Amino acid sequence: MPSKVQELIRAHDSWRGKQCINLQPSENILSDAVRSVLSTDMAGRYTLRSNEYITNGGASNSYGGTRYLDEVEALGEETASSLFHGAHASLKPMSGHIASLLMVASTCRKGDTIMAVPSADGGYDGYGSGYIPDIFSLNYRPLPFDRERWNLDTDASVTSIEEAKPRLVILGQSFILFPYDLKAIRSACDDAGAVLAYDASHVMGLVTGGKFQDPVGDGVDIVVGSTHKSLPGPQGGLFITADDGIWKEFGRNTTWRIIDNAHWNRIAGVAQALLEMKRHGARYAAKIQSNSASLGKHLHAAGFECKFSSLGYSRSHQLLIDQPSLERTGFTFGSLSGMLESNDIIVDTTGRLGTSEVSRLGMGDREMREVASLVKEAMNGGHVKSKANKLRRRFKISYA
Repeated sequence: MPSKVQELIRAHDSWRGKQCINLQPSENILSDAVRSVLSTDMAGRYTLRSNEYITNGGASNSYGGTRYLDEVEALGEETASSLFHGAHASLKPMSGHIASLLMVASTCRKGDTIMAVPSADGGYDGYGSGYIPDIFSLNYRPLPFDRERWNLDTDASVTSIEEAKPRLVILGQSFILFPYDLKAIRSACDDAGAVLAYDASHVMGLVTGGKFQDPVGDGVDIVVGSTHKSLPGPQGGLFITADDGIWKEFGRNTTWRIIDNAHWNRIAGVAQALLEMKRHGARYAAKIQSNSASLGKHLHAAGFECKFSSLGYSRSHQLLIDQPSLERTGFTFGSLSGMLESNDIIVDTTGRLGTSEVSRLGMGDREMREVASLVKEAMNGGHVKSKANKLRRRFKISYA
């Protein structure tokens, strides 16, 4: 007889996995292969290979029985290095946030200054005052941002970097729509003696597909991020660098500092997802971008406004809802989310829409038109749950 936990999981899987249209940019759907990896025997095992910091008394590993665990990790590292064009890669961070902690610990010392996009402009809250900078006793300064273009104010950022002389400059946002001018920022960091990092948490799937930008190829020193947004893996983190010195510091800061057991079934799941992206990433990333533009266009035609229509809405997996326009219809971000969820259309409560999961299912322009129609019908008081369920059941994962 199933336990209460098993009953709840089955109910969740049936609802979220088979009935709902998911438009949250911070989530994705796992392939059957990745799901199966997570429930293997690796979930309860350890491995701790010897390196320059861990000697293990002359043995190659602190544990026995690790031969396949170590091969899986090595395969995942090799695949990540290839996809992101970095000399070194690690799947050990258990989240994008942990990867960020390792990035800061491996580049900064007490009293240094870091610069990042402020949360008011869609940046990750964790890089702001009161969070990661406080943990390491660092100073935080915001990178200037152009809200009309929803991108860095490149000229002002160059000037600020040269004046502040930070130790670390972090690009990337939780609300990210368009690529950055990486070469200009790289040049400013060189002049200031700063390390340039890119938190690609939201756009990792687009980067691996070669459709957004190539951070390492354009001179970024470190790429970090989470593995479950546009990259369709289990929740986890990645750390990539082409810099031997930074990689050495990363190794020093992993075991017994920021990471102990790294959950090897998760690492195997990330490795499997990366292999899937190596095969299908270019087509998948292109589909995400076309669906973002398409959904924005069809929502506009239905009278629902997203921002930056003159810029094509987005080059990423995200759209930003125009708040004043929405509020004129009587909805807030929160009430819109609640109403749509009652109709089995899932959006977050912060004003974002995402196309990663619907693109992963193989939906295209026709379905984006249907989704836009369902959203507008629901906002007008219609009950569209059965229509949303019917649309979702037409699709299974296309890119796996």
